Amino acid sequence: MPNSTKLLRSLLRFISPVAAILALGALLPVATLADNPNLLQNGGFERPYISLPGKENCRIAAPWVAYWVQGSEDQTRQGYLVAPEYKAAFWNDYPYNRVHSGELAQQYFHSFANFEGGVYQQVSNIRPGERLRFQIWGMSWSCDNEKTADCSKATSGKPSNMHFRIGIDPTGGTDFKNPAIVWSAENNSYDTWSLFQVEAEAQNSTVTVFVYAYPEYRSQDNNIYVDDASLVAIAPPPTNTPLPTPTPRPATATPVPPTATPVPPTDTPAPTATLEPPTATPQPTATAAPTEAPTTPPTATAAPTATPAPSVVDVLTDGESLPLVLGGIVLLVGASIGFSAIRRRVR
Repeated sequence: MPNSTKLLRSLLRFISPVAAILALGALLPVATLADNPNLLQNGGFERPYISLPGKENCRIAAPWVAYWVQGSEDQTRQGYLVAPEYKAAFWNDYPYNRVHSGELAQQYFHSFANFEGGVYQQVSNIRPGERLRFQIWGMSWSCDNEKTADCSKATSGKPSNMHFRIGIDPTGGTDFKNPAIVWSAENNSYDTWSLFQVEAEAQNSTVTVFVYAYPEYRSQDNNIYVDDASLVAIAPPPTNTPLPTPTPRPATATPVPPTATPVPPTDTPAPTATLEPPTATPQPTATAAPTEAPTTPPTATAAPTATPAPSVVDVLTDGESLPLVLGGIVLLVGASIGFSAIRRRVR
């Protein structure tokens, strides 16, 4: 029983921290979403849909705005740069994939023609310098001819290049040709939903998000679908670090060079001539001739005396050589005794 109790306590000590970590992990996504609210209105493209002025049967999810390039009369007559049609796509529209989530999605399209345009929305109350991320789910359907097998079940066949992309205008303008717009990469996304994403740093208190498409061909079906858009702030404006102010140095007095005090000139007395009696010029005296010094004969240098060479006895009895001599005698005597002993054994 005591062993079971100890085991249970050990398990509880291990499980409690793990449970706390799991609970914290479950709460983190909620906190993250709360800190980054969607700044767009009606990002899901749900109701209400409002009519476009001057365009029959064209409706767009409020408060999104439709835009397009209107071609010339000659271009539109041939099916180029025609104004697209806008309307809601319903979740139960065939082939039942025209909505990403919810009841509705926004679609714009034209048959047997191409177009250039999309939708945009302006967003206010943005802090300049804030970094923003715009995301939207998009899909396209492009069919050259619905009578061919390539387009069966409302899928794309021989599709047009759609040039499908999204962008952020950090200055808040409404002209999609503004060079300040930051665009995402293009994605045709035929018959399947893809997440488009782009980031930019706000340069104004208002920014604009764009959805753009430009099918190249005058296909029978050139349709764009968008749903579930969001704009979130992912980084605050950078903090400006104030530059250090220079410490003023105390003013130092500029030294003024001293002015020379003028000295009144004094009269220099003129030198007086000293009258000296003329001296007699001495007469040269005769120089005595030098006398020869007696020469001393050199003295003879005594020759060095020869040092007698030491004898053998002197060398052997020298204090330094004597121990060597005695050692040699001892070795000779020992060798002689050993040799005699060997000879006796041999005999």
